[in-house]
Amino acid sequence: MTFHGDYSPEAHSAAHGRARAAQVFADHAELIVAALPDVPEGHVLVAVVDETHEFTGMHHVARDEIAGRVPELEGNGWAFPVSPGTDVTEIRRRTEEMGTLARRRAEMITRIQARRGPA
Repeated sequence: MTFHGDYSPEAHSAAHGRARAAQVFADHAELIVAALPDVPEGHVLVAVVDETHEFTGMHHVARDEIAGRVPELEGNGWAFPVSPGTDVTEIRRRTEEMGTLARRRAEMITRIQARRGPA
């Protein structure tokens, strides 16, 4: 995980990875929405993309277990929680925002690294 003060090459790479993962989630928006009717009451659907940017599936997670389960499901990849009732348009809007923020972070890190010069 990267932090606001982390402008390392690893943070730059992580931001690019997050942007790519956002696109994978967007590419699977219809599949995600199709799985929502099966989500039990009091749960959310958590879609997962692994560190190689492969869509690896979806999991039902109780709302009161999100804080512990999402990082576990995410591993070295990315997780995308979706509530029942969410539509394809909303998923695409959220993934676009996720990708935009990640690309902006990567661009900011590039600018900061350029100002700092070689280490």
